[in-house]
Amino acid sequence: MKFLPETIGKSLRFKFSLLVLVLLFLVYTVSTGILIYQNVNTQRNTLVSQVRAFAKLSAKPIGANYSLYFNSGYLKFKELTQEILSLNNDVERVQIISVKGEVLFDSDDLEFGKSNVVWAVEDQTILANVNSNVESEVPPRNKNSSPDQIVEPYFEDFGAHPFSIRYFISYDSVSQNLFSTILTTLFLSFIFFAGSIILIISVVNRIIIAPIETVIQGTRKISKGDFSYKIEVNTKDEVEDLASAVNQMAQTLRKNIEDLKELDKLKDEFISLASHNLRTPLTVIKGYVSSLQEDSSLNTDARKQLVRISKSTKELETITETLLSLVSLEKGEKPIIKKQVDVVTLLEEIIGNMNEKILEKRINFVFELPQKSLPKIELEEERITQAFVEIMDNAIKFNKANGKVIIKLHRESKNAVISIKDEGIGIPEEEKNKVFKKFHRTTDVLTYDYVGIGLGLYLAKLIIEAHGGKIWFDSKAGEGSTFYVSLPLASS
Repeated sequence: MKFLPETIGKSLRFKFSLLVLVLLFLVYTVSTGILIYQNVNTQRNTLVSQVRAFAKLSAKPIGANYSLYFNSGYLKFKELTQEILSLNNDVERVQIISVKGEVLFDSDDLEFGKSNVVWAVEDQTILANVNSNVESEVPPRNKNSSPDQIVEPYFEDFGAHPFSIRYFISYDSVSQNLFSTILTTLFLSFIFFAGSIILIISVVNRIIIAPIETVIQGTRKISKGDFSYKIEVNTKDEVEDLASAVNQMAQTLRKNIEDLKELDKLKDEFISLASHNLRTPLTVIKGYVSSLQEDSSLNTDARKQLVRISKSTKELETITETLLSLVSLEKGEKPIIKKQVDVVTLLEEIIGNMNEKILEKRINFVFELPQKSLPKIELEEERITQAFVEIMDNAIKFNKANGKVIIKLHRESKNAVISIKDEGIGIPEEEKNKVFKKFHRTTDVLTYDYVGIGLGLYLAKLIIEAHGGKIWFDSKAGEGSTFYVSLPLASS
């Protein structure tokens, strides 16, 4: 925005600056002639006395903290040092300087963490003060001096003088306290100050605060999803520009969200339609393959090809059913119909049905059951079977040859917890937060040639959560993974 005379009144910055200037003019015009300059010296002397006392009293604990914790427990040292320094805000900086002239610690480093850089002090006056066994000041102390720095020696319990502590003094609080004291002391200044405050509150509230609150209330409604809400502000300044920008952003967000919803709907419809239409040709293929396999006149090569076709057909059928289950679960089209199921028997049946894959990779399954049998769990057997099949399939697929899968069951309060541990390739740290996301494959497809479309664990999570359960995992790259499933036990 160009800062021209015709637009100067529109500038929020100009309005606020003008208001502050008027306030300062009123206060200082009335107060200048009656300021009591003695307050400056009084407050400065008080500050110096307090800093001198603080330096003398704090040198021992700061030095002891440094000796005890700086190298062995920096966080403890930082905490204790900050607590000590917070007792006197007029000390703006502290250094620990060895008798060799090396800066061992600088409080400016507390904000950025421990610094291992040791640098030398070149100021010969400071070096002389550090090596002195008594307190010293810069400039040297006299009756009316106002020191910028105080150097306090630190002595260990047995009398050694390894370093001194250098305090940097700030006099900012003197001017701040003086301004406040004058305003509260002088009755006339107080009247003008109070009048100015009332003016600021009323004017700023009307021309700045109220419009900003209107924008804030509008953004809160928009953030809660009410993208049709329009913020109405008529201030002819930056607040109105802000409201217009927020309104435009809300309209853009609404359109983008509507587009995404439509795209997601089309995606689900496509997946559902494609999966349904794949069922018929797959059934036909399976029928022809089955018939050909019964033909005794086929040679060995032909039979091998039929086995491959049959296996590929099963894999395609599995993907199709997975996609259909995914759409059904996400839309909530099919309700969960539960019955009491013995989870041990269920897991044994799943492993039995996966026997071909287990033998192909020579995986050894180990069951570790609790001493006391678990009660039955209310589940929809078909869907929960699908969830465990996905987890078991990963435990086999990503395991090493001749590897082991350990299945443990135990009870935690009112839940049954099933853990499935493999000895496979594991999950890299950077992939862990993506494991249960849709269409995500944890393994490197360029390194490991594993089939799958990245829906198994996402689908398993949907099914388990639909049963009121939870799924999580522990894994380390190269050392295998352990997936945990917690399901509520049937109420007795």
